Amino acid sequence: MKQWWVYMLRCADQSLYTGISTEPARRFHEHNHSPRGARYTRARRPVTPVLLVPAGDKSSASRLEAGLKRLSRPNKDKLLAALRAEKRRQPLSIWMEGDEHDDPLA
Repeated sequence: MKQWWVYMLRCADQSLYTGISTEPARRFHEHNHSPRGARYTRARRPVTPVLLVPAGDKSSASRLEAGLKRLSRPNKDKLLAALRAEKRRQPLSIWMEGDEHDDPLA
């Protein structure tokens, strides 16, 4: 079974885009450089990954993605801040923007 990931991108206009993939590195590249990137992100390049979390199977990833997309922008910002604080407490739990020494694509 393939591992599915939920990711969140910050676009050049500071908006947030959420998606799922089994190959996040490929998908990030597509969002920034390929016509295969989502229409939303193609119009808002460059995009930067701000969140990448494992989500199990496709069904679980889709449910998590839908839940994140339903959040208001202020609530998304609160979630990212809370996860950033958690990252400081447990460095190996998640990857988020601002981790200069952590590369989720390596």
